[in-house]
Amino acid sequence: MTAANALSVVKNLGAKAIFPAQAGISEWMGDTRLTSLHGAMISKVQIADIHSRLSPGDVMLQRREWFVSNVGLPGFWSHAALYIGTPAERRAFFDDADVRAWVVSLGERSGEFELLAATKFPKAARAASAIAADGHAARVLEAISEGVSFTSIEHSAAADSLVALRPKLPKVERAQALLRAFGYAGRPYDFDFDFQTDTALVCTELIYKSYEPATGFKGIRMMPSEMLGRLAIPANDIAWAFDAEAGTPGEQWDMVLFYDGIARGKSARESTVAEFRKSWQRPKWHILLADTAKP
Repeated sequence: MTAANALSVVKNLGAKAIFPAQAGISEWMGDTRLTSLHGAMISKVQIADIHSRLSPGDVMLQRREWFVSNVGLPGFWSHAALYIGTPAERRAFFDDADVRAWVVSLGERSGEFELLAATKFPKAARAASAIAADGHAARVLEAISEGVSFTSIEHSAAADSLVALRPKLPKVERAQALLRAFGYAGRPYDFDFDFQTDTALVCTELIYKSYEPATGFKGIRMMPSEMLGRLAIPANDIAWAFDAEAGTPGEQWDMVLFYDGIARGKSARESTVAEFRKSWQRPKWHILLADTAKP
C-alpha cells in the first residue's frame, strides 16, 4: 500500500509539486531500509571475487532490497557505479601504446594516465588515490546522495544483486571515459534527475556522460527517456539495452559476472548471462515474490 500510494502521489501531483522537496526526501529514501533482517546478500568473499575480476572502466549495476528509494525508481536495477581501480591497477591496465600516445597528445610527455589525471583534475586524482571513508582503498566512482564520490569496492558492492558489464571498447577509450569521469568528481547529486544539465549528476548520468559518443570517440550509445518531464536513464534501462543488443552487430557490452540475490537463503549466487538478460523484466518488488514463492 505504501508503494502504491507513493506512486499515486507522483502521478497525481507531478514533477512541479514533488521536485522542490525532493532533495531531502530522496536522501532519506536512499538511506532508509524497510527491514534489517539481513545485511547485503553478496558476501565479503564474493566481493573479493568481484574485485579480482574487474578492470578500470567496467560498469556495475546494483540492486539493494527493501530500500524506500526503490519505490521511486523504475524496474529491478536501481543503481549504477563505475569501477576505476587503484592507481596501481590503472597504471598496469593503461600500460598500452594507444593510451600512451593519447596521453602525450594532451601534453603529458610521460604518457602516464595517472600524471595526466593529476594535472587535469588534481583534487579528483588525490581522492582517487586515497583511502575511502570505510578504511579501504577507493576503487569506485559513483553518484550517491553525498555527490559524485570515490568509494571502495567493499562499500559499493555490498548489495543484494550485482552485475558487472565491460564496454566493448579499446583501452584508450576506457582511459578517456575515466578522465571524463574524474572531471565530474565532487559534483552534487542531481535530485532533479535531469540529464540536460551536468552541474549535478545521478548514478546513471555519470556513466552516460563518461561514455557519451563524440567525434573520434565511439563510446557507448545510451538513450535517455522521459520521466516526469525530465530526460533520464534508469539503471534498469542499461540491462534492457544489453538484452536487446545481445547477439547483434550493435552489441556494446560483455558481462563479466552476475551475482544474483536469493531471498530465501539471504545470500547471492553467481548466475548466467541468460538470467541477467531476463532480470530487467523483474517486478520492482521482486523480493516479495521470491520470499513468498513455493520452494
